[in-house]
Amino acid sequence: MMNKRIFNIRTHYSYAIVALLFIVAFSSCNDSNSPDETREEAAVSFQLRAASEDYLNNTSIYRFDTSNKFVEKMLNIQRENNTLSTYTAVGTWNLVLLTCNENISDNIIVPSPKASYTEPMWRTKDDGNFLSQTPELRYVSLPNVAITKDNVTKLSTLLYRNVAKIQVILKKYDGFDKIKEGKNTNAYAELLDVPTTLAWNGNLYPDKTNPTLSTKPLREKFNFKSGVADTVNFIVPAHSGDTYIVGENGSVTLNSNPQDVPTNKLKLRVSMPLGGNPYFGRSQQGLEIEHSPKVNSIIRVNVTFYGKTSLDIKVDVKPWENWIIQEETFE
Repeated sequence: MMNKRIFNIRTHYSYAIVALLFIVAFSSCNDSNSPDETREEAAVSFQLRAASEDYLNNTSIYRFDTSNKFVEKMLNIQRENNTLSTYTAVGTWNLVLLTCNENISDNIIVPSPKASYTEPMWRTKDDGNFLSQTPELRYVSLPNVAITKDNVTKLSTLLYRNVAKIQVILKKYDGFDKIKEGKNTNAYAELLDVPTTLAWNGNLYPDKTNPTLSTKPLREKFNFKSGVADTVNFIVPAHSGDTYIVGENGSVTLNSNPQDVPTNKLKLRVSMPLGGNPYFGRSQQGLEIEHSPKVNSIIRVNVTFYGKTSLDIKVDVKPWENWIIQEETFE
């Protein structure tokens, strides 16, 4: 007799509506918590609806045991008609889901067997001169998911951003070379001391206080139109900590009193063209941004830059754009 276990996953995205369905059908073998030929396996199907099929195509699922030791990446996933299908073992597991609207498979660091979930999951690369932008990683860790026979279980959860956005707005500038339309070689913003690495628990690696930092700056040029610079956007890895609380039924709620909060600070360097060269003013060594990047948040930095006389920044923080929320139940 074939049995089913259903997980209804509610995922929240800006400009994307996503719902995942997990259907697990069981076959008879021997119980095992290790990926071997004698384990009792379950056929797992993940169904997704989204504004973009990229979320489906780029979703990967990883299985850890209840002591948070890595077991396996779920392989042989079949993708057809908004459905992901594969096999996994009967037992109680901690599952990690990771996705993005672009292919991130080359940067996901699959841990060795029995490695802890505090080991690296993601590392942002550089191009030799500058750190690359981090894509909008979507992540959730579901603890104690019991895969059992003769049982139907429904869970509702979300995949939240594991990154933060930093916006740099050049509000006013004066005393520099004439600014041309479009991008100017010596007009740019850079972030310094940018974390590069996330662990499988969704936290900065190795920790929130002293994360692995890039030795290369993250640079974006200002794009001018009618003398006004477009907002420069940076996306960086961010520490999840206890920002979100995942319940036994898979529900995810915002923690009203988080204690495991990030402490790392970024630095900002701003250049404008002066005498045909870049000019940084007092940002030469980087100005510390007072707020630490938090998951699903935006740090907005307003810059006022007057030639050799002054460079001032004003910083505020707000949540990232509201998620579009949709809950779907597939029967």
